Amino acid sequence: MPNRILHTFVRFSVLTGPIALLAAAGCGTNGSSAASASNGMNTEPGPGGAPYAVIDGQAVQVPNIPMGDPATIAAILDEGKNRNQVMDHLHHLCVEIGPRLTASSALEEANLWSANRFEAWGLQNVENEVWENATLRFDRGPSWGRVLEADDEGAFTEVRELEFTTLSWAPGTDGPSRGRVVRMPTTMEELEATRGSLEGAWVLISPYQGGREGIRGVGRAMAARHVMHAELRQSMADGETMNLPAPSDFPNDGVSGVWTGTATGPAIPNGETDFIMTLRMADDGTVTGQAGLPAMGFTTTILDASYSDGILAFVWPTPVGDRPMTFPLADGMTKMEAPDPGGNGVYVFDAVLQQEERADPDDIGRYIAQEILSEGPAGFLSSSRDERVWTTSVKRGMDLLNLTRADVGRDVEVNIRDSDYRWINSDLADGQDVFVEFDLSHSFADGPIPLYNTIAEIPGTEKPDEVVIVCAHIDSWNGPGSQGVLDNGTGTAVTLEAARILAAVGARPKRTIRFMLWTGEEQGLLGARAYVASLSEEERAKIVACLNDDGGTNYQGGYPAASVMVPYLAAASAPTNGQFFSQIDHDAMLADDNPDNDARAGWMDVNIRDTGTYINTHRGSDHAAFNEAGIPGFYSDEVGRSNYRFGWHTQNDRIDLAIEEYLVQSATNAAIVAYNLASAPEMLPRVTGQQDRDD
Repeated sequence: MPNRILHTFVRFSVLTGPIALLAAAGCGTNGSSAASASNGMNTEPGPGGAPYAVIDGQAVQVPNIPMGDPATIAAILDEGKNRNQVMDHLHHLCVEIGPRLTASSALEEANLWSANRFEAWGLQNVENEVWENATLRFDRGPSWGRVLEADDEGAFTEVRELEFTTLSWAPGTDGPSRGRVVRMPTTMEELEATRGSLEGAWVLISPYQGGREGIRGVGRAMAARHVMHAELRQSMADGETMNLPAPSDFPNDGVSGVWTGTATGPAIPNGETDFIMTLRMADDGTVTGQAGLPAMGFTTTILDASYSDGILAFVWPTPVGDRPMTFPLADGMTKMEAPDPGGNGVYVFDAVLQQEERADPDDIGRYIAQEILSEGPAGFLSSSRDERVWTTSVKRGMDLLNLTRADVGRDVEVNIRDSDYRWINSDLADGQDVFVEFDLSHSFADGPIPLYNTIAEIPGTEKPDEVVIVCAHIDSWNGPGSQGVLDNGTGTAVTLEAARILAAVGARPKRTIRFMLWTGEEQGLLGARAYVASLSEEERAKIVACLNDDGGTNYQGGYPAASVMVPYLAAASAPTNGQFFSQIDHDAMLADDNPDNDARAGWMDVNIRDTGTYINTHRGSDHAAFNEAGIPGFYSDEVGRSNYRFGWHTQNDRIDLAIEEYLVQSATNAAIVAYNLASAPEMLPRVTGQQDRDD
């Protein structure tokens, strides 16, 4: 629900059980003290009252665990609230540099710029650490697409601008590519009707072709077609082409199906060639079909066909005239002899009905695709499931880091939004000519292309080998229109600003705070997993926590935590509570007329959710690499009015989606929680035998 606050607030109450006993012992040193009951001030935990933590949605007293220096915490809040620069970082990253695909030039620029920022702020041990090399760089330049209309004199006018994407690491166009739109044939009859009209055309693929697999299925279908087209191109280059496959629904009548075999005779080169008949017998006994010698370049529709008493008879149009043919069909086999009209010998046709290995729909689709490719279309058009177009890549995971030029292929597919598809398809259905034009500037460079994780530190004063990690992934998808904002420019900007705030106030935590910007997240958490794999068991044991921001522009509204971690995280995050207020959220919540929307409505507090023995409640981002190794990793609960799915991996992921007041809270809270955990008396407790789940 994009226009409502997604977090449910509840009225203040006192917890029972171990947390309540801990809270009752008094407040921790978190930068302020509880108001005294004797001076008449409000001593209730909550805004305007005593300092408070939030656990399972309830405002409670702060657990009595010493955290960071109160003066430093006050300075962090002052810097974060009054001189916050998170939007400056976000603007440079997403507007000046732009979207940042793994192994792209823009991502490398972002790594270098981020390291420069860390150094300028005075952080130490700044490094762009190489975790892998890619074999092929892919950069996407300016790209546009439009629908054109031709007048009677052949002049073209733009009638609609298109929103679209293409696969990353797929080919683009060599300048503007204009062509007529032709529907993708799905049957042999439709293929025959389009033959000769596909050269230079844009072939429109129905979103219903192959079934509706959901939003994310669009990218998978594009990638599958990309691989199929590359394979077919290679086979065609090697002189290996598919024969005409039989539709899978041929009746089992001893006649219908594909008959394949050989033909020998005096005028056949080398004396022998492949022979094929595709036959279908209707319920009334009439027979239709084709016969041909594919290697000799012809397959024609048979004429005057009939079948009776085991004999198939038809007239076969050939390049040297119509020839009457008579085939005895028995037990799926046939053999017939016909004298050469010139008296030069005998032709022998020997074929078998392919009953056991009839082509399935996928084989028919491959054959149709082969025939389309052979005519040289400009490219293919497919459709999204809604108004978003979702960018992905030709392959997934580590395979993307080992691509070759052959993997790129040569055939272009453009995925357009649903309304654009419907507009084009409607005009085609009305018999109108539709033209489209695309200019897709794609460039490639051979590797090795170094892939970096950007690292910087504020060293600990007492226990520098114990580490709190604050992180986000800096890479993004790079579809046309996207700037990589919600995923994950916002998390990157929050991480950068948390580092700047702590450096600006001269924070001196007991433990090291390490800031990390991962790459390769979109391909499967590759950078984070490589980093964790590089650590020794001793190093893993000394990581206090990994605090990951990868949920978009909403504010850091809390953390899921195993029960033994709850008091520490509640005390560490308490200074954020009651400090950041959204009037927009306040008004929206009160307008809901919900009795639970009380005085805390609009306050951007941090709720610690007790998950029992569970620790990782989201497995799709970099913190999961740490949880997999038994290291506490946290994916902050993103709370607020932003609709993350609107921008995620789509053309809509732009700077105007960023909500400044939320990012200010997130950056300041990340600095506070990291500083407090790095200053606590002990490391964050760990769970033995922790379990994962997806909420």
